[in-house]
Amino acid sequence: MLISGESTRIDIMLYLLSHIIQSKEDSSNARLFASTSWTEYIKFLPQYIPIPTMWTNEERQLLKGTSLEAALSAKLSALSREYDQISEQVSDIPFWRDLFWDTAKVEDWILADAWYRSRCLELPHAGHAMVPGLDMANHSQTHSAYYDESSDGDVVLLPTSGSRVLSGEEITISYGQTKSSAEMLFSYGFIDHDSFVKELTLHVAPLPDDPLGAAKLRVYNGPPTVRLSLTEQGVQWSSPFLYLLVLNEEDGLAFRIAQNTSGERQLVLFWQDEEITDRTDELETLVQNHDLYQVFKLRAVAVLEERVAMQLDRISSGLSYGVTEQPQAANQPRAECMLAAETLRDLETQVLQGVAEALENEKARLLLDARVVTYLGSMEDAQNEQASGPAANEEDDFS
Repeated sequence: MLISGESTRIDIMLYLLSHIIQSKEDSSNARLFASTSWTEYIKFLPQYIPIPTMWTNEERQLLKGTSLEAALSAKLSALSREYDQISEQVSDIPFWRDLFWDTAKVEDWILADAWYRSRCLELPHAGHAMVPGLDMANHSQTHSAYYDESSDGDVVLLPTSGSRVLSGEEITISYGQTKSSAEMLFSYGFIDHDSFVKELTLHVAPLPDDPLGAAKLRVYNGPPTVRLSLTEQGVQWSSPFLYLLVLNEEDGLAFRIAQNTSGERQLVLFWQDEEITDRTDELETLVQNHDLYQVFKLRAVAVLEERVAMQLDRISSGLSYGVTEQPQAANQPRAECMLAAETLRDLETQVLQGVAEALENEKARLLLDARVVTYLGSMEDAQNEQASGPAANEEDDFS
């Protein structure tokens, strides 16, 4: 049930949606609710936000191969599902039924989401909120101000320590110092060229021949992703899911069905006979004391190396018009979208290439580890034994 106050996001977006619908010139619902100061304020908000969910189909194709490709597809699908749910639910609510009738479109819901993501602030106490005026402040790495809540609940804009803003200068705030280029483009419609953050997030799928793949996805406490970063300290990657991905029953991983106190059956995960269902994000730490830890790490590195290579291949074959070309047709992407996509593609290619090189070096190092060498040797011996066994046991047939 969406129209039920189930989340701040839905509440805010429904409020915005009602104003979007009522503000349409051809709307016959002008008197369904009284105008407020918000009604007038919303009239000044842009009808187009340059975030990818509002790009054209041709423009979204420019993101093929980037980390936003899958995220954008998932977001648009989620928005469509939400809108369909709302459309179905309003049929039983007179106010919303009259408001929606022949007027609302899924594009209105997409616009409400764009306003929410690009203009909402996270206040220290009130949480997510739109603050008229303050939501028009631009982002800067060297921002001159920050927002806070006063003791009486008002939202205030305060100067940062040591900042000095001269008359006529722009006052800026920070949208987040640790957001990646993909996150900035996805939520705000631009890439901060002054940011030192070089990272991306990739989805990781279970291995195709893993009989436990579906169970691993179900029990994991979080998205099946890996975060790749280039920092001053070098290349970093983080993905607890990768370790769940590469472990199997022979290593000590086990799934069981348990029944809770209310009689419901649930999937439970064990590692070395210890239940870790609620600790899947700690799996790398949990396996560090195992004799085969370096083997597990080699598996994770090998899987990640293949995933990075696949992403590099996909990003290099992605659609690109070139940012210096002039549009030749009405449906050709806008220059700002081409520039943003090309910038994101270049930045993510740098990260992927750096990670690929580091993974290759890490794999070479792990292959020299004594325990890895012993393990791989024993596996090879077992395979040779299995292959030669049937042939050795066959009797000569002279008939």
